[in-house]
Amino acid sequence: MERIFILLKKHYNFVSLSQLENFYFRGLELKNACHITVDDGDLSVYTHLFPLVKKYKIPISIYVSPLCVKTDSNFWFQEIVGYDFQKLFEFYSKIYGSTLRFEGRHQLYAVLKQLPIKDLINLIDAFRLSQGIEPKPRMGLNLEQLLELKASGLVEIGAHTYNHPILANEDMNTVVFEIKDCILELEDMIGEKVKWFAYPNGVPTLDFSNREMELLKECGIRLAFSTENKRFSMEDNPLSIPRTGISKGNLSFIYLKLLFGSGWDILKELFNSNKEIKIRKKYFQKGKRLNLS
Repeated sequence: MERIFILLKKHYNFVSLSQLENFYFRGLELKNACHITVDDGDLSVYTHLFPLVKKYKIPISIYVSPLCVKTDSNFWFQEIVGYDFQKLFEFYSKIYGSTLRFEGRHQLYAVLKQLPIKDLINLIDAFRLSQGIEPKPRMGLNLEQLLELKASGLVEIGAHTYNHPILANEDMNTVVFEIKDCILELEDMIGEKVKWFAYPNGVPTLDFSNREMELLKECGIRLAFSTENKRFSMEDNPLSIPRTGISKGNLSFIYLKLLFGSGWDILKELFNSNKEIKIRKKYFQKGKRLNLS
């Protein structure tokens, strides 16, 4: 990560969320600007990233669940790390009557992400108990660490729902709970207004829609981040700001990804490396379950 910071610092000007807010709402001019966001609130933000943030004086923002911060609970995808994915897929197939053949982790994540969050958590809990697997230790930040990050003046705190659902799968009551209630509780925890949000998974239309953006607006959210891969611009909806992922790959890989920008997705399509998204788009329709017959 330090090498990535050095690379970014060479080519971009780091900006804060306040500057980004002024860019979208007050016409602040930004050139070669970069803001680093981190989703999920993993403990490594405190142990590995925070020392670098302080060393290089880089403003970042992190997006957390108040439930994970206050308790020992983890997000569902953190819990299944290390599981036998074929066995989990077969367990899913037995419960939901699927006749699909297991084709790998991308397929497993695709089918899990079509479930409402309550069903998904229940499925994983039932599988864990059937296999005699103990819950994993806390993998995220605790409140003391979160407040220390905030007190540095370099780390902004945003909301990331309670349970990391695919919001497009959920009914309105669940969406209100996962967004509105989450924001209110996080505000109580950090002692200030929460103005920032990152969508779980974050693919526009597939994972969230205007319904979620309207609710965020009602909650006073100023900026919300998707995972659409392109450069940000004045043409964006401030409640669906694109981002480029840099959490995987060596330095040369990251450099090429930044160089190609939105063209990177075209390359991924050519080399068939975006399998999970392709499977989700192939098998699922918004508001409907996968036809398993």
